[in-house]
Amino acid sequence: MREQVDGTHWQYVGVPQTSISDWLKDHAPQGARIGYDAWVHTKGWVESATKALAANGAELVAVKSNPIDRVWAEQPQKSVAKLIVHDTQYAGQSSAEKRAAVAEWLTSNNLDSTVISALDSVAWLLNIRGSDVSNTPVALSFVLAHADGTADLFVAPEKVDDALRAHLGNAVRLRDPSEFIPALRAMQGKRIAVDPERAVAAIFGALQNGGAHIVEARDPTILPKAVKNPIEQSGHRAAQARDGAALSRFLHWMRETAYQGGLNELSAAARLKAFREDTGMLKDLSFDTISATGPNGAHCHYKVDESTNRAIEPNSIYLVDSGGQYLDGTTDVTRTIWVGPGSPTAEMKDRFTRVLKGHIALALAVFPEGTRGAQLDTMARAALWQAGLDYAHGTGHGVGSFLAVHEGPQRIGKFSGGQAGTDEPLQAGMFLSNEP
Repeated sequence: MREQVDGTHWQYVGVPQTSISDWLKDHAPQGARIGYDAWVHTKGWVESATKALAANGAELVAVKSNPIDRVWAEQPQKSVAKLIVHDTQYAGQSSAEKRAAVAEWLTSNNLDSTVISALDSVAWLLNIRGSDVSNTPVALSFVLAHADGTADLFVAPEKVDDALRAHLGNAVRLRDPSEFIPALRAMQGKRIAVDPERAVAAIFGALQNGGAHIVEARDPTILPKAVKNPIEQSGHRAAQARDGAALSRFLHWMRETAYQGGLNELSAAARLKAFREDTGMLKDLSFDTISATGPNGAHCHYKVDESTNRAIEPNSIYLVDSGGQYLDGTTDVTRTIWVGPGSPTAEMKDRFTRVLKGHIALALAVFPEGTRGAQLDTMARAALWQAGLDYAHGTGHGVGSFLAVHEGPQRIGKFSGGQAGTDEPLQAGMFLSNEP
């Protein structure tokens, strides 16, 4: 990040080592009024930052419009791509069944409705997919789910065709996004569940202005989405096998050609994508491929472009972290290889072997249901710790089913509490990556 961001205009601050709230607390002048966009920050973040700033008398103030939008003249055009139906042969459960489960949760908690604002939660609940966000098949939308099993979907009408209308049926009312805030303000006296860690502050503000009784609760789709049903589990395994075959072809190709020279980070990433496309089932990459050689491989979330693109030299290390989006599953896999024709150093072999030991230990782990990710994390690090070594990133994260490649709430990493997910009890049916 330090190398890819202009240091004359921006100061690099490591997250999560230093949270935004802590940075504001340490740098905000006494009595400062700090603006924020209520459509960008969750209520949970606003509360955390407000608490941090209270020590020096500073406060957060919601701005009426985002100043960046006023100066950003060349923003990308908004997508108008049609939504698609995610068939039950892949979802394993109908939208009506999912809405019924949410309705049962609402009724059992004496709630009238819940706001679903996380885009992958909307997609999962209604068995729909979109293309508004790069690498993640979701659409910009909101849902109000009700205790009677019905729902209101707020989405741009030009994205909806007859097939989608037929799929949603009469129980899901299609509404223009401009109606979302008025709908929240019309909830006077209703008990509405909202997730403070996922819903932006503007949603809470609209409900409060309308006189709704807000009940803070975790999005009821989060856990069912994370615990894959048998059909989703089968699809995940098929997607992993298909993607693994494409990756194996790529690794073989690299072994046969890379040492000869002529390759670079961009051309290698393009070749890997082509192998995935050869499956005939790739819908998209699940994230921008991290294709890195030499010192670039030490950057946890390196993003290659024309300005950083390095040649893959003989006798060097090459790392590729990549994944694909398929109708039956989402993948994320990292591999590090040595580009010959010479041999790696003893130190390289030692480090690689210790990381591999951690990967194998975690892959073979047998543990009781309810174990936390933080408990498993030590298995992946033990061989490194024995040599006084460690890595700064997490070990694993949840993976969606033709959805977000990073999916909570579960996670494998050092304990950090709360929404980070390392203390989320693991359940049968959850899928996680294994990438020490």
